[in-house]
Amino acid sequence: MKIVYFGSDVFLPCFEYFLERHEVLALYTYHHDEDYMTEAGITRQAREAGIPIHYESIPEGEIRRYFAEEGCELFFVAEYDRLIPVPEDLEGFRGVNLHSSLLPEGRSYYPIEAAMDRGLKRTGITIHRLAPTLDHGNILDQQSVEIRPDMDSIDVYLEVSKAARRMTEKMMDDFENMWEKAWAQPDRVPYWKRPETARLTLTHGMTRAEAREMFRRFNSLSQTLLDGKLHYIFALNTGSSELPRAEWPLGENRWLYALKDGHARLCVMTKTGDDRK
Repeated sequence: MKIVYFGSDVFLPCFEYFLERHEVLALYTYHHDEDYMTEAGITRQAREAGIPIHYESIPEGEIRRYFAEEGCELFFVAEYDRLIPVPEDLEGFRGVNLHSSLLPEGRSYYPIEAAMDRGLKRTGITIHRLAPTLDHGNILDQQSVEIRPDMDSIDVYLEVSKAARRMTEKMMDDFENMWEKAWAQPDRVPYWKRPETARLTLTHGMTRAEAREMFRRFNSLSQTLLDGKLHYIFALNTGSSELPRAEWPLGENRWLYALKDGHARLCVMTKTGDDRK
């Protein structure tokens, strides 16, 4: 099948499946600093395979061209940061989206972090038809994934990604049947917003346990103020020794940070751009 792929490294195993078994006409991706996985892996594989890479949003006219002139048979969307126009009058248009929750619960740009922030023990993966409204559209398949106490949010994303590859293979092996049997999801379900900034922010008043739990849930969504600037936290360890100062720079991206009962050892990156809501 000829497809256009929209996504990042979060569901890289799905992109690899399409490279192995189908024809990828183009890759649409994005870069965003707070993502724990960006687009480095998927763009490398696309370049090696000679697949065109696009960072811009796709206009409706280009969607029509893919289906009318390029023989595209499916838009496959897997962790993409933009709403794709759905030309409902275009005969033969088909598109599916992978979403990291058991829809309709977990409509969100941050479904796994929000699920962990709510203390849920399970999340999952949903394949649904693309729809004009975000995270809506009839559901083709779902699978649940456990959230264990020893897992951080990246662990959960990796488990969801493995499940997504299996589900994608299953869908493509029986696509017409699953497409026709897709079931509607209810509309009036609350959208999970980005966790409140206070829950994402490391402060000196936190204990080591609180700092570790925050980072377990949010990973690189976590942030802190260093030298008057907000930084994303990409790695966090803790120690029991008190520091002679509140913040201690060790290098360009490494800091010691005083906590209520010890300290944190941080690897960070300066925060740029606007938060997603």
